[in-house]
Amino acid sequence: MVALGFMTSSVGAAWAVTADDVMNKMNSDERSSYVAGVVEGLAQTRWIADKPDPTGMRCIHDWHYKGGEENWLKIYEFFARHADKPAAALLYVMIKKDCGG
Repeated sequence: MVALGFMTSSVGAAWAVTADDVMNKMNSDERSSYVAGVVEGLAQTRWIADKPDPTGMRCIHDWHYKGGEENWLKIYEFFARHADKPAAALLYVMIKKDCGG
Protein backbone atom coordinates (compact mmCIF):
# COMPACT_ATOMS: atom_id res chain seq x y z
CA MET A 1 0.00 0.00 0.00
CA VAL A 2 2.89 2.37 0.74
CA ALA A 3 4.35 1.74 -2.71
CA LEU A 4 1.06 2.68 -4.34
CA GLY A 5 1.01 5.99 -2.47
CA PHE A 6 4.56 6.71 -3.57
CA MET A 7 3.78 5.86 -7.19
CA THR A 8 0.67 8.03 -7.17
CA SER A 9 2.52 11.05 -5.78
CA SER A 10 5.36 10.55 -8.26
CA VAL A 11 2.97 10.34 -11.19
CA GLY A 12 1.12 13.43 -10.01
CA ALA A 13 4.33 15.42 -9.87
CA ALA A 14 5.31 14.23 -13.34
CA TRP A 15 2.08 15.59 -14.79
CA ALA A 16 2.08 18.93 -12.98
CA VAL A 17 2.06 22.00 -15.17
CA THR A 18 5.29 23.76 -14.27
CA ALA A 19 5.98 27.48 -14.28
CA ASP A 20 8.23 26.84 -17.30
CA ASP A 21 5.32 25.20 -19.13
CA VAL A 22 3.12 28.21 -18.47
CA MET A 23 5.73 30.78 -19.44
CA ASN A 24 7.38 29.05 -22.40
CA LYS A 25 4.94 26.54 -23.85
CA MET A 26 1.68 28.48 -23.64
CA ASN A 27 0.71 31.46 -25.74
CA SER A 28 -0.63 34.54 -23.96
CA ASP A 29 -4.28 33.43 -24.22
CA GLU A 30 -3.50 29.98 -22.84
CA ARG A 31 -1.36 31.48 -20.08
CA SER A 32 -4.08 33.94 -19.10
CA SER A 33 -6.75 31.21 -19.11
CA TYR A 34 -4.60 28.84 -17.08
CA VAL A 35 -3.83 31.44 -14.40
CA ALA A 36 -7.49 32.53 -14.26
CA GLY A 37 -8.58 28.91 -13.85
CA VAL A 38 -6.19 28.33 -10.98
CA VAL A 39 -7.25 31.60 -9.34
CA GLU A 40 -10.94 30.68 -9.67
CA GLY A 41 -10.25 27.27 -8.14
CA LEU A 42 -8.37 28.80 -5.22
CA ALA A 43 -11.10 31.41 -4.71
CA GLN A 44 -13.83 28.75 -4.71
CA THR A 45 -11.88 26.57 -2.29
CA ARG A 46 -11.38 29.55 0.00
CA TRP A 47 -15.07 30.41 -0.08
CA ILE A 48 -16.01 26.82 0.82
CA ALA A 49 -13.55 26.88 3.73
CA ASP A 50 -14.66 30.30 5.00
CA LYS A 51 -18.38 30.40 4.17
CA PRO A 52 -20.44 32.28 4.75
CA ASP A 53 -17.65 34.90 4.92
CA PRO A 54 -16.64 35.86 1.34
CA THR A 55 -13.69 38.09 2.38
CA GLY A 56 -10.94 35.62 1.41
CA MET A 57 -12.60 34.78 -1.90
CA ARG A 58 -12.92 38.48 -2.74
CA CYS A 59 -9.28 39.07 -1.85
CA ILE A 60 -8.21 36.30 -4.23
CA HIS A 61 -10.40 37.65 -7.04
CA ASP A 62 -9.11 41.18 -6.46
CA TRP A 63 -5.52 39.92 -6.37
CA HIS A 64 -5.92 38.59 -9.88
CA TYR A 65 -8.54 40.73 -11.59
CA LYS A 66 -7.51 44.08 -10.13
CA GLY A 67 -3.76 43.39 -9.98
CA GLY A 68 -3.19 44.46 -13.57
CA GLU A 69 0.18 44.57 -15.26
CA GLU A 70 2.06 44.89 -11.97
CA ASN A 71 0.64 41.57 -10.81
CA TRP A 72 1.57 39.84 -14.08
CA LEU A 73 5.14 41.09 -13.71
CA LYS A 74 5.27 39.58 -10.21
CA ILE A 75 3.95 36.28 -11.57
CA TYR A 76 6.52 36.26 -14.40
CA GLU A 77 9.39 36.99 -12.00
CA PHE A 78 8.28 34.38 -9.47
CA PHE A 79 7.75 31.76 -12.19
CA ALA A 80 11.19 32.51 -13.67
CA ARG A 81 12.84 31.91 -10.27
CA HIS A 82 10.96 28.63 -9.78
CA ALA A 83 10.55 27.35 -13.34
CA ASP A 84 10.63 23.67 -12.37
CA LYS A 85 7.87 23.97 -9.73
CA PRO A 86 4.13 23.40 -10.28
CA ALA A 87 2.58 26.65 -11.47
CA ALA A 88 -0.61 26.22 -9.43
CA ALA A 89 1.40 25.78 -6.24
CA LEU A 90 3.39 28.92 -6.99
CA LEU A 91 0.19 30.90 -7.53
CA TYR A 92 -1.11 29.56 -4.22
CA VAL A 93 2.03 30.77 -2.45
CA MET A 94 1.73 34.22 -4.01
CA ILE A 95 -1.97 34.54 -3.18
CA LYS A 96 -1.54 33.22 0.36
CA LYS A 97 1.06 35.93 1.00
CA ASP A 98 -1.48 38.65 0.15
CA CYS A 99 -4.76 37.02 1.16
CA GLY A 100 -3.85 34.63 3.94
CA GLY A 101 -4.98 31.08 3.92
